Amino acid sequence: MSAGAVIVPIWDGSDGDASHQPDRTTHKLVDPPTLYLEKVGTLWMIHLGKARAGVKYKLDRLPQGYRMYEKPRHNDPAHVDKWLYGHPNHKFFDSPNRFFPHFLYLMEHGGDNMGCLCTLCQTKGGGRIPRLSSGSAQSPPANVAKPRGKPPKLRPDMNSSRVDEEGTPDVYRNLIDKLERTTILDEAIKETMSLDWRAEQKLLPKAITRMSNQAAWIPRVGELVLFVRTIPEGEEFRRGRDTGQFARYKSETEDLIGPILWEAGVVGQPAVEALELKDLVLETTKEYDVNYSGFRVEPLPDPNGRSKNESLKHKYLPLHHLRPFVFWKEILQGIEEKDWHPTINHCRKVMRSFSLLGKHRFKGTWPSASIYCQGMYIGSELILVGDVVRLMPKPYEMECTDVLKITAIKLKLSNLDKAGDNDYDDKHPYNSVVHIAGMGFTSAADSIEPETDVLNAMEGYDNWYAKHSADKQMEVPFSRILGRCFEGDAMMLWLPESPDGSPLADDGSNMAANLSNGLEGIREAREFSTDNDKRIGVDQGETWLWGDTRTEVLDITSFNGADVGRSDTKRDPSKWRKLIRVLEGVVDAQERQELKQKTLDRRPLRGYLAHNSLVRSAFDDLSGQGESSATTRDNSPRKRSRSVARADDSDDEEVAKVRGGQSTEPMRKKLLGVFISD
Repeated sequence: MSAGAVIVPIWDGSDGDASHQPDRTTHKLVDPPTLYLEKVGTLWMIHLGKARAGVKYKLDRLPQGYRMYEKPRHNDPAHVDKWLYGHPNHKFFDSPNRFFPHFLYLMEHGGDNMGCLCTLCQTKGGGRIPRLSSGSAQSPPANVAKPRGKPPKLRPDMNSSRVDEEGTPDVYRNLIDKLERTTILDEAIKETMSLDWRAEQKLLPKAITRMSNQAAWIPRVGELVLFVRTIPEGEEFRRGRDTGQFARYKSETEDLIGPILWEAGVVGQPAVEALELKDLVLETTKEYDVNYSGFRVEPLPDPNGRSKNESLKHKYLPLHHLRPFVFWKEILQGIEEKDWHPTINHCRKVMRSFSLLGKHRFKGTWPSASIYCQGMYIGSELILVGDVVRLMPKPYEMECTDVLKITAIKLKLSNLDKAGDNDYDDKHPYNSVVHIAGMGFTSAADSIEPETDVLNAMEGYDNWYAKHSADKQMEVPFSRILGRCFEGDAMMLWLPESPDGSPLADDGSNMAANLSNGLEGIREAREFSTDNDKRIGVDQGETWLWGDTRTEVLDITSFNGADVGRSDTKRDPSKWRKLIRVLEGVVDAQERQELKQKTLDRRPLRGYLAHNSLVRSAFDDLSGQGESSATTRDNSPRKRSRSVARADDSDDEEVAKVRGGQSTEPMRKKLLGVFISD
């Protein structure tokens, strides 16, 4: 290196695999790897717009796990080839120029390569995608080889030449085969022979519509929350005006009386009675008991532990007992980790996990395709198409300034022509990434006219500016998602503060919603998850846990009082397929009558949004009458059944829509009620 080169420190975070090395008898380790340090350092400074003419740059080191080796050519020993090893796919980079796109992606995504479009990540296969069909995955099937001869003419949902581990037609593999034959394909996804899928169609669309129409601050089924079991009469939560710490406050004596015992768990059932913004922090009068007006929350057991008894200690709680888990660091400020309830770290363990929901359309041009989804669980939250979500800034940035109005959640498949006929063959899997597309907005612009027509969830913050023209969309890897953008008033109720950290004025005039709340906590929790969730194959270069269902990701064996996942021993897909054949009219009258008498027991089908009444509803037309199935609640609205998505079972129950960000002076004064003087 020439004298005077500027040393450029790189950011922490890497996907490098130090076990990826060549034969040391033929290759020599180059240390320091000056070629890559200087070339990549210069390219990075140029990319950042910080390079100066005549100045040379050099990285202080390569990302952890990457090493440079050299080897003389056999027929020309004077010519020495140099390669960079360490890519998790165990392929090498042959030049700094080829390595730079991968390096840049690592720097901008905290070492996470999910979604990287460099040459190696696009040819590596990215690992086999989890099972896409409905139900819960167990193990690869023994024989799913591609059939010989003339391609079958059956619909993808009925073609049983390829089946999953439960014997159900693998509609996704069939759609890929159809795409290969037709070159272009745009088709709705139907899993006709899966009773899981049929049951979901009875409930999922209505549930998603209802959640999408609710305010962003209302907890959703399957989300993780902080909760307090009991708030004694005469007590409330207060946040210190100066310290920012939350504590129990006794109104009679106007004294702080100790820390709050927070637990963490999963929302099993949402409130059915309408909610108002003030319910976030105040106990309000409700028409019905808490098991109808509140939320069922189940403590989350250790996802790496064998005992799952923790989830049996469920509690019905009003909304003001709950806080989004994304704010765990702010809520627990001042409480030492040794004093945390164990469920806090149980939830932190699953913060680098995700699962897709509502896969409904397959579009592709060979050899690439996309599976469109209605939503996805990521970490503690459920995000849906139509939501406004906050985007993670670059790793070295400490403020969140960008949001995205989601228009599509896509599982993108590429290199299908390089995949083997057997999807479970790890030698040649196809590449798969999850991307989120939508309209981008930022609060960081300074020379553009601000947007005047913003969405509800974006109200209550600074001015917003479009990140691109109206006829375009932006697309980001799912790992860029920080969480939902909560309405400004909700953010101030949960975490009241002034924009510069100064004490609040008595009239609340300097109160502001902070879009960056939760950012530091999510970064820490994701790092904690990578280090502590034993299900993440870090030694194989994995940085996220990709599950088929929410129950699999959370590793729970019961939900809303019913066995789920591996504990559900009553699953009988073979019998279900026989029942489906009745619906499809491919059995005789005698078998039809016999199967009708053997209707399924009261068991949930999948880990999210399905229960027994839906199963019966799916078979109503066995009798030819098309009657609706049994109601999902007892006659008394004060009693709640053990279904999953309790609020979404009937059309006549409405949850109030609340527009955030329209703070009035009376509202600001009410907000000050969550403060005290230290």
